[in-house]
Amino acid sequence: MSEVIDRTETPKDAARRLSAPALRDGFTPEALHTYSSASMEPIFWRIRLKHPDTGAKWIRPMRRTADGAGYEIGEPPAPPAGKPLYNLHRIAADTAAVVFVTEGEKAADALVKLGCVATTSGGASSASAADWTPLQGRTVTIWPDADEPGAQYGRDVADKLQGIAAEVRLLDVAALGLPAKGDAFDWIAARPQATAANVLALATLPAAPLATPATPTLPLLPVPQALERARALLLPQIDGTDAPYPLDALGPLAAAARDLAEGAQVSPAMAGQSLLAAASLLAQGVANVRTLAGNAAPLSLYALTVANSGDGKDTADRPALRPIHDHQREAGKCHAEDMAAYEDARSQRKKGDPPPEHPGPSPYRIAADLTIEGMRRSFAEGIAAQGIFSTEAGAVLAGHAMTPEQRTKTAANLCGLWDRGHLSVVRAGGGRTERYGVRLSAHLLIQPAALGDVLADEVLSGIGFWPRFLLAWPAPLAPRVFKPWRPENSPAIRQYWADCTRLLSRPLPDDCDGLPVIELDAQATQRMAAFFEDMEQQGRMGALREVQPFALRATEQACRIAGVLACFAGADVIDDQTAVCGAELSAHSLDNWQAALSGKADPAPAWALTLYRWLVERVGWVALKDIPRIGPSSLRTADRRNEAIDRLDALGLVEFDGSNVKAAGVDHARR
Repeated sequence: MSEVIDRTETPKDAARRLSAPALRDGFTPEALHTYSSASMEPIFWRIRLKHPDTGAKWIRPMRRTADGAGYEIGEPPAPPAGKPLYNLHRIAADTAAVVFVTEGEKAADALVKLGCVATTSGGASSASAADWTPLQGRTVTIWPDADEPGAQYGRDVADKLQGIAAEVRLLDVAALGLPAKGDAFDWIAARPQATAANVLALATLPAAPLATPATPTLPLLPVPQALERARALLLPQIDGTDAPYPLDALGPLAAAARDLAEGAQVSPAMAGQSLLAAASLLAQGVANVRTLAGNAAPLSLYALTVANSGDGKDTADRPALRPIHDHQREAGKCHAEDMAAYEDARSQRKKGDPPPEHPGPSPYRIAADLTIEGMRRSFAEGIAAQGIFSTEAGAVLAGHAMTPEQRTKTAANLCGLWDRGHLSVVRAGGGRTERYGVRLSAHLLIQPAALGDVLADEVLSGIGFWPRFLLAWPAPLAPRVFKPWRPENSPAIRQYWADCTRLLSRPLPDDCDGLPVIELDAQATQRMAAFFEDMEQQGRMGALREVQPFALRATEQACRIAGVLACFAGADVIDDQTAVCGAELSAHSLDNWQAALSGKADPAPAWALTLYRWLVERVGWVALKDIPRIGPSSLRTADRRNEAIDRLDALGLVEFDGSNVKAAGVDHARR
């Protein structure tokens, strides 16, 4: 795809260009909201799209590029005072008017159309990051959405306006008769004849100030809970995406994934990720794939699925892995018996007798935890194609292997396994492991709260760790109804199990580098070439600049996915339709990464959490001057250090005397 950005491109044209992938997926434009200064100078824009069939939303910020010549996805860096409010020019233009604060631009626009002055800081979790000083001395009425997040947003705004606004009132939402999640837009839509006078006459409640001290004193917690509290205070909750998962793109896995999603009442994304990761675990020991770059790559996939507790992580994972666990259980039992016979034969061997034949490598394919030493031993003693599959991946990402001190080493080894099937470990006590031709697939299912700061970790981003993962972050499930279901009653899932058994019966080599290579046919090559050029253009100059490392690796992900689907179907060539499937699934992951990482223009919360974790390990006071010398590498500059301390101090997470600092709220005796 070829694209030239015209310097005269309008914001509306740019929004259409940057949202082109979503438009191709069937989303339609709803609005382009302009955030401007009091003098009406544009600061940034927010693009809003909606899918007419599913109701899914696609909302992204858009800013000018650094050279001012074009537009890109993302917010500009926030000023020290905070992010700008919406409609600042309207607030400044009518200093006597009551200012309505809504949750979201759509509701604010609906009030403005009636002649009201209305603003917002954005979504439900945006109040704390905004600059509310433009409402100094004003009378403010907060119109929350009719749900608990809306009520919390109202409380947050009221808290921020204490000492700023002359008067703060909360609209009595309960008296409006709105549906769940209803807002000002819905109220006005139901009353076409409504006027500004009608809005101003609505019943309000006084907004009582929150009894929160300027610097909170936090109760002492054991180290793990204190770290989790700090993460919750510093890092905003990232919501899942409503973008529909392309189930049909799963090819030979599609019918089973659909039955699993519908029968088990889990999200299609979770069902799809579970089956695709399991298929990769088996396919990686059967074949390799020719990528568009011309090299033979492993069919290994790394998958990360983020879902709330109770949304069915185990429910989806168990049927996906059942044939593998069944095989592993039987093979493990036989291997244990063979090893016992082998050891018995060794103990009874007489001088001059030939040595007994070793039973061979351990047959276990799946582990639920991750350490470098564990991987070294597993590949030294076991088969060449293995996997890390965990429905409680918080234990993996918060475990020893992913502590700040170990992350780089762990991530580098995982990257090497994904890239080349190569494991290189030098042990501190002596000895070295160099294992070539091994394969590792992974599926980590995790709750949002357990992610910690790993998504924002600059080291992991710098070495390309997360771009090797296919991400699914589905929206939370709606309330379910009881529906009895057993996976063995689904013909599609029984066929999936039969296909897994067929692949499990194939002998595994000691070196997977020599496996047959699944090639792209001519049409598939053209398809992948077009996808590659689109990703290059979008990643370097267009809508995907904010997630450029992910976009530039998307074509290899697409080739690997297509190779897994072809192998699972018993094909030795990737045809055009399978290439389309690979590209579609890769693009869906990319859309999830963009949604998960959008709005990270302000890195200070991640710096603060990194510093807090480091201070917790130091127990006592640390001199401010020592942090750039011995502290975390991402905080070696004074500006970053000071910004991190300011964020922590404002939340009561540190004690600071001007020259020394220590972590607060931590009971080090309870680890």
